[in-house]
Amino acid sequence: MLRKTFLLFILVGTTALVSGQTFNDALRFSAIDPSGTARFMAVGGALGPLGADLSVTGTNPAGIAMFRRSEFTVTPSMFLSGADAQLTAVGTNTRDNRSTFNFHNLGVVMTSEPSARGWSTLNMAITLNNIGNFNRRFTYSGSTSGTIAQRWQELANTAGIDNFEAGLAFDAGAVYDIDDDPNDYEIDYEGAEGQLLEKGQTVTESGSITELSFAFAANYNERLMIGLSIGVPIITYEYESVYTETDEKSPLGGNVPFFESLEYSDGYTTTGGGINAKLGLIYRVNQTFRVGGAVHTPSAYTLEDEFETSLVNNYFADADESGDFIGGEAMSTGLFEYDYRTPWRFFGGAGVILGRNGFVTAEVELVNHGGSRFGYDQFPEDEEAVNADISDFLDNVVNLRLGGEFVYNQFRFRGGIGTFPSAFVGDDTRRTTLSAGVGYRAETYFFDVGYRYSTDENLFFPYDTQNAVLQEVSVDSGLSRFLLTFGAKF
Repeated sequence: MLRKTFLLFILVGTTALVSGQTFNDALRFSAIDPSGTARFMAVGGALGPLGADLSVTGTNPAGIAMFRRSEFTVTPSMFLSGADAQLTAVGTNTRDNRSTFNFHNLGVVMTSEPSARGWSTLNMAITLNNIGNFNRRFTYSGSTSGTIAQRWQELANTAGIDNFEAGLAFDAGAVYDIDDDPNDYEIDYEGAEGQLLEKGQTVTESGSITELSFAFAANYNERLMIGLSIGVPIITYEYESVYTETDEKSPLGGNVPFFESLEYSDGYTTTGGGINAKLGLIYRVNQTFRVGGAVHTPSAYTLEDEFETSLVNNYFADADESGDFIGGEAMSTGLFEYDYRTPWRFFGGAGVILGRNGFVTAEVELVNHGGSRFGYDQFPEDEEAVNADISDFLDNVVNLRLGGEFVYNQFRFRGGIGTFPSAFVGDDTRRTTLSAGVGYRAETYFFDVGYRYSTDENLFFPYDTQNAVLQEVSVDSGLSRFLLTFGAKF
């Protein structure tokens, strides 16, 4: 029950963005997934303690000091996502699949040998790495009792029709006031409680976080590597939901008098950018063993939401549905600008070099998701409320990444695993990723192929009500990533 409670808060819809974000938005933009090249992904993203990969500008930039030659990489990627969703009260499963193409990494590192005594390398890297993927879609349908109009009625009776959702429902005729009593708004479903309505919804999410990084790293005496990177993350996120209800027997005296159908469409796009800094260290204990650590400052974002919400409500002029058919429609659009600050992040790890045979590596990441903060210049009360929810419901997590590589002549065989606990207070579930890959190394060029698969299970609630039937949808998602990296040394 605990998991259901927390996901109820975060997945009951998106119309809250009109007056402020939810802590679901905070988690979406702070639960980043450092990635880049196929090699990095194939070993579970645990290359921070070893370096010599352009992806480490996003984890431990000290690894840039490990390069001995300048290098260029480009990594196209393919995402395949699938989701099984069902109204748990009905049990009918719906499968939805989606594929997207993107560039996961583009980067270059320039190496040099400084004249200062004791310093072996002084390298600079510029990278563009994908650190977050939002692509998902799921669909469900089924007949259950209850209606979303009960939510709008509750909002109208407690907050009035100045409330965004209640006002939209009032304008479309889904909520009405016959007796001119501002505390007694009515809906068609009154008197028909328990009757079944056909419900359906399609939710589509897309977008990503791409980070442009400028990294500088140096190698002192072949023992200590130190690196600094400045990151400029860029967010593009799109959400679209189309929710429908239909009285199956209408217009021949349906289950719910007057009511025929409704369609509630809710969509928004979040865009913006930010800035952060990362400081990393790697210490070579001996030829075999290395340890490393890094600290990431919060990313300070300036974001903008552009939203459009509409409601079409179809009903009849009389209860036996023999009279005129009436269609009520309302729409609202707008822009909302705000600031967002991600939490601090801390990395630590170790790697073992197995001579010329490969390596094994492990890295842990500590993130305080409860430290995220929204900033609204003109809405201090809303700002305080959402930040209080972030502190109350989001917790510290320790992410673990493990990986290894086996060398056979010019070929490289790789594998990795990652485990990521839930960020919700009191929730002990976790997400696991499995990855594998192969690479070919020549003197002046290389190819790498990487694959990663992850699964996630959660509950989705299309709307929240306090005094009526709560609709519950189970969503089981799977995500496959295919990466191909081409690199050249010069």
